[in-house]
Amino acid sequence: MATVLLTDPAQPWVSALVEALAERGHTVETKGAACGEARPASGRRQAAVAVLSAGEAAPTAAQIAKLRAATGASVIVLIEAGNFLDRLEAYEAGADDCLSEPVRADQLVDAIGPLAGWCGRPDAEEADDVGAGWWGRPGAEDADDVGAGCLPIERRILAALVDQAGRPVTVQQLIVDVWGPGRSDEEAVARLYLGSLRRKLAAARPNRWRLLTDATGYRLLPVSP
Repeated sequence: MATVLLTDPAQPWVSALVEALAERGHTVETKGAACGEARPASGRRQAAVAVLSAGEAAPTAAQIAKLRAATGASVIVLIEAGNFLDRLEAYEAGADDCLSEPVRADQLVDAIGPLAGWCGRPDAEEADDVGAGWWGRPGAEDADDVGAGCLPIERRILAALVDQAGRPVTVQQLIVDVWGPGRSDEEAVARLYLGSLRRKLAAARPNRWRLLTDATGYRLLPVSP
């Protein structure tokens, strides 16, 4: 199970979240005052997922990068009463996921699930050095040639497509794989970044990968020799 870092233990939803995460077998650490059975976080790469409560505005790219560098964690951003544009700003700043605050414990637990499974996969800065070992999937290193040009959310979408390479994938299936269940509000975000991925793949490896659309959704295909 994953270790989850909560950066603001004073939030009213934290106690319920700590209890819900413990029930799922996750370990919880807090940055600041202890909450429940949580322990203060220390050291680098101790957490798989960090939850950043950002207040009324999306955090900057520097803030997210600093948190990611200090912990090695994927970052979920919470924005008070956040709308689509707020979430989009957080994704562009490098967030792996973004939710509106106030948030229920079950919503956060569901969002943490896909990111906990993401733990250990290379980040954008490391990806170009991974080569043929990328996630252990044959041929996946070619898709990774997009490299640091991809945002974290785009890399997660790309990973889900690579998992299903050659097969049609609906937007709803991608949302479940990338964001978790009950996240239909992310359809517009998913379609936006699928379009971005298509352009980046075409620019980076035009002779190796194509991201196509059809009646059932999206399909990632290797280009025939």
